[in-house]
Parts: sequence; structure tokens; C-alpha cells
Amino acid sequence: MPAELRSSPTFRTFRVDGSAALEATRSFVSAGATLPFDALRFTYASAVQAGLVRRSMLASRDFELQLSTLEKAVLGPFARTV
Repeated sequence: MPAELRSSPTFRTFRVDGSAALEATRSFVSAGATLPFDALRFTYASAVQAGLVRRSMLASRDFELQLSTLEKAVLGPFARTV
């Protein structure tokens, strides 16, 4: 006996969790947008290791504070928070 054929296909409805989708989008955008700032951090660390910049915890702190401020100003809600 042939299988029963339906005249209209049935569609399954599914619900998307809005907060999970928003968080996934936010982390995707955040990961791509923070790359230039990570490159600056890497460049600074490389310059310290090469001896081009003095090795100082205070200078490192000042650099990180300035970069963090710039990152928050540019990226707004997509900036990293610790």
C-alpha cells in the first residue's frame, strides 16, 4: 500500500531564545572588533621584550589604562569588561 501523501507540507515551528542569540552576536562582533587592540597589546609586549620600551610595571599599567579607555570609547558596549 503506498505511503500517504499530504497536500501541504507541515512546518515545524521553533523558537529562538532572544537573549542567547543576542549574546552570540555580541561575542562574535566583540571578538572581531577587539583584534586591533589585541595587536597593539602584542606590539607593546614585543617592544618591551626587544628592549625598545623600558620594562616597567607602571609604564605597562599606564599603557593598559590608555588602551582600555580608547577601546571603551571606540567599541562602546562591545568593549571587554573585566
